[in-house]
Amino acid sequence: MKALVSVVIPVFNGTAYLEATVNSILAQDYHHIEILLINDGSKDNSAQLINTLAEKYSVIKGFHKKNSGVASARNFGIEVASGEFIAFCDQDDHWLPNKLIKQIPLFRNPNVGLVYCGAIAEYSHLNKQDKPDFDGKYRGEVFDRLVHVNMFSCCTVIARKSLLRETQAFDEERNLMGADDWLAWLKLALVCEFDFIPEHLAVHVFHGENFSLNEEKMHLAELVCLDKIAPMAAKYHKSVNWDEIKQNLHVRYANGYIYSGMFNLAGNTLLTASKLKNNRQLSLKGKLLKIVPNFIWQFMQKTKRVI
Repeated sequence: MKALVSVVIPVFNGTAYLEATVNSILAQDYHHIEILLINDGSKDNSAQLINTLAEKYSVIKGFHKKNSGVASARNFGIEVASGEFIAFCDQDDHWLPNKLIKQIPLFRNPNVGLVYCGAIAEYSHLNKQDKPDFDGKYRGEVFDRLVHVNMFSCCTVIARKSLLRETQAFDEERNLMGADDWLAWLKLALVCEFDFIPEHLAVHVFHGENFSLNEEKMHLAELVCLDKIAPMAAKYHKSVNWDEIKQNLHVRYANGYIYSGMFNLAGNTLLTASKLKNNRQLSLKGKLLKIVPNFIWQFMQKTKRVI
């Protein structure tokens, strides 16, 4: 018999998206699955929808708990799961029909604890899609790569339940929300190998309401993630230049703030980054962003985009 895959879907006010997500999972070519819908204290009609879906499909099980965040919902799902493998999907993401049937065979390698794949980025509020390339995707021992940036979406991941429990993968601290999955993969990367299918087998949907679109909160969450993984990495004798990683993280977010027109915040972020490795160029750019009036930066930015 094929290995049972438990698909964990946290749900919070998800009535607008959940049914389409569930249908994409029910359409899988790999049929030995259970779908666990974890209602995390929704205030809309999600509870009723979950109960309806569970009554309609025998592979769906619905659970209801008080609101504690997405990491808590994932932990709940892991604990009630019957499968040897846990697959993750958010309430608004979708899978292509051949996702599981292509990923599961890679677990024949007993050293592999997590398998991921590519995901189409769908910006529903902009009515466009993007298919990222597979540069920066790695297999084997990936910690040294993964610690620089989260290189895959949660909706692409399948992991061994035993390792998720052993590492206590999902940390429920609220300040980590948005980067809790990155921390989970980093914990797993310390104890197992990763593998991936270089195909876009999932759709990660951005619709203007996703937590990951809130840049400032994500910036903080990623810093919290790095602070949490550092002592764990030391126990596994990982040599990591944390100042360089944090500096690059600050620069990445500063560029995002500039693009969004938050020039003062970008300046403060670059000044923080410059102190980590005494980078005068970053310090100068940060000071200019703070000193030069915003309307000048806005004019320059608008002109550049027109050109």
